[in-house]
Amino acid sequence: MVDDRSRWTPASAAAGAVAGLLAGFFGVGGGIVLVPLAIWVLRLDRHRAHATSLAAIFVIALAGTARFALSGSVDWLVGVTLGVGGVVGSSYGVRLMHRLTPRALQGVFAAVLVVAGVRMVMG
Repeated sequence: MVDDRSRWTPASAAAGAVAGLLAGFFGVGGGIVLVPLAIWVLRLDRHRAHATSLAAIFVIALAGTARFALSGSVDWLVGVTLGVGGVVGSSYGVRLMHRLTPRALQGVFAAVLVVAGVRMVMG
């Protein structure tokens, strides 16, 4: 068993800072940044990287929401409605993720990134 305290490094703090910067600036889900960083820099296995990014995103989202709320930029009704749907969706997503091999999970993750990138470029 790996001692989780060994994962708390300047590299993990830097990965979180990059994900937080992008999340606050672009509204990007931190998983787009955190999952690859957790795999490449922190050497987490693919499934643990996905799961760990959700914990980090939770904290990042709280901080970002607080800053946006102070400026009156949050539509609370829409945000809570999206959040409720997200709770349901993430529960099913976790179940599905555990059924995939690391290679299949990598392929699905890459496909989502490609589709999102093409949609952004094409408008």
